[in-house]
Amino acid sequence: MQLAVDTASSPIMAQLRKGTGLIAVGAIAAALLGALVIVGDVLARWLFSTAVFALNEIISLVFAIAVAFTLPAGASLRVNLRIDLLAHLTGPRLTAWLRLAGSVALFVFFAILAWRLFGLALRFGDSGRATPLLQVPLAPAYFAISAGLAAAGLVQVFMIAEDALALRAPSGQGRSHPVVLVLLAVFVGGLLSIGLWIILDFDGFAEFSLLRPGLAAGVAFAMMWVAVLLQIPLAAATALVGVVGAMGMLGPMASLNTFAGDTADFLRNPQVATLPMFLIMGAFAVVAGVSDDLFRLGQALLGRFRGGLAYATVLGCAGFGAVSGNSIATSATFGRMALPAMARSGYAPGLATGSVAAGGTLGALVPPSGVLVLFALLTESSIGALFVAAMIPALLAVVLYFGAIFVTIRMNPATVPAAEPAAPGATRAALRGSFPVIAMFGVVIGGLYGGIFTATESAAVGAVSAVLLAILRGKLTRQSMLAVFAETTATTAMIYALIFGGLMFAFFINLGGIPDMMSAWVAAIDARPIVVLAVLILVYLILGSVMDSFAVMIITVPVITPIVLAMGYDILFWGILMLMVVEIGMISPPFGMNLFILKSIDRDVRLGTVMRGVLPFVTVDLVKVVLLVAFPALALWLPSTM
Repeated sequence: MQLAVDTASSPIMAQLRKGTGLIAVGAIAAALLGALVIVGDVLARWLFSTAVFALNEIISLVFAIAVAFTLPAGASLRVNLRIDLLAHLTGPRLTAWLRLAGSVALFVFFAILAWRLFGLALRFGDSGRATPLLQVPLAPAYFAISAGLAAAGLVQVFMIAEDALALRAPSGQGRSHPVVLVLLAVFVGGLLSIGLWIILDFDGFAEFSLLRPGLAAGVAFAMMWVAVLLQIPLAAATALVGVVGAMGMLGPMASLNTFAGDTADFLRNPQVATLPMFLIMGAFAVVAGVSDDLFRLGQALLGRFRGGLAYATVLGCAGFGAVSGNSIATSATFGRMALPAMARSGYAPGLATGSVAAGGTLGALVPPSGVLVLFALLTESSIGALFVAAMIPALLAVVLYFGAIFVTIRMNPATVPAAEPAAPGATRAALRGSFPVIAMFGVVIGGLYGGIFTATESAAVGAVSAVLLAILRGKLTRQSMLAVFAETTATTAMIYALIFGGLMFAFFINLGGIPDMMSAWVAAIDARPIVVLAVLILVYLILGSVMDSFAVMIITVPVITPIVLAMGYDILFWGILMLMVVEIGMISPPFGMNLFILKSIDRDVRLGTVMRGVLPFVTVDLVKVVLLVAFPALALWLPSTM
């Protein structure tokens, strides 16, 4: 997986990035202001038993516009999720051409959305469409969203020009592997064939799509995978495959209008505000020095035990996951902090890197989790219930990781130095320093569990709390504020572009009845549900080792989730299980992404050492999956008490 954030390569591009960055700062500032308003509403309900009437209607429109205006900055920074599994087999010249093709695909993606949303805004203006309670006209908001997407499309024009100019420059040595060339031939041949079929015989194309939806979906799925393996941005690949596939069943304009309409409806969902606010919470928590506090707390509590720094790393990662919601960010943050500390103390590199890599996966599992928010939005399930369902599995993961460290030390005591007692007063000082973080987590998740907050309100409380913590600690400077806004913008733009593409792909898959066909096929093979589940777990382990969690969900959730539900499994159980399995893939040799992140942080350690060090943690992770499958109540009991 590659999430590229390029630096400026020319004065024009530098100015473009500066301009779109200023727009994005305004968008994130508006989101933060929205969080403050939501917190004010929560306090008013609690203190005065009153509330702002129809606040959700205003907040949903504000956040829809804010998200749309992060997209131009994301486009200028090239914040695109690409699967770079075959990048090392692709020659420099072909890489440059594929980069240009990706920019063109993204331009088409943004242009279609902007064009059809503009048309939708015109229709809403003519018909007087408004929100149900406050009767706020929808047309101005839709015009604003269309403008944000049009700006992103305009930025892509500059990206296309930059990529075209790059083709003229020396591109280095090296040829592409035959596997890549075969994939390219299949992709170009398929693209030309489908394009000519649509142009020359659209009725035949439509008849084929309607009469053979399973075969049409199979071809579409294959084309999407080939495009993704050729490093076409995932958002554009899923969206364009979905649009073309739906054309055969609905017609061209209906397909394009569905793409725009589903995107707009999604942006107006009140729960859409949840993810940007949790991202703001995580970014400001990092600025406030939360990771340092949690690592010190882990050292103070566990340093007296042999291998205390390894235990402290896992515990710190779990705590940091409660504010970051991302496994890669957790691995990178604690890799920079814990690896040098363990190296100075004489820890074996394998155990040090293994504990950080495994602890990093807790970033996505410990709520609030960005990946779980995405799963909830894609499946229309409860964000709050998923967060609560993750609590016991996350605690189980921490215990099992502790067990892996303990067994590793017992089998080879030389991997760690002798235990050192904590300095007098260190525990008290660490608890005092970590108290705001613990309190923030308790309020956010406790409020959800107790029914005091909705998921959106808990995200707003978390975001405002993190900002206040950064201010009170004197860490909030102009530079750190801009860094937070830039980080939040990049992540928001990447995730929501993925979602827009995923929505269209899911619409096409469901329109063709593919989930029902797959469920019927699974029922026909007469296999026990546990056997099918085991096969799916194996598939997700493989996918998780080569793709980001967000990418795995965008591609697979529309197809796989209905099958699992048809077998009688609960949506909460499946969401937690799928996340756990994908995160195991993140640390599974030989392709687990967390392993390469740690290798990039500590260049002196061999990749083989990192892979061997993580094996005990992969083993206990598999035990964790077996326990969850055997005892689904581990995920389902706590939500049932809400």
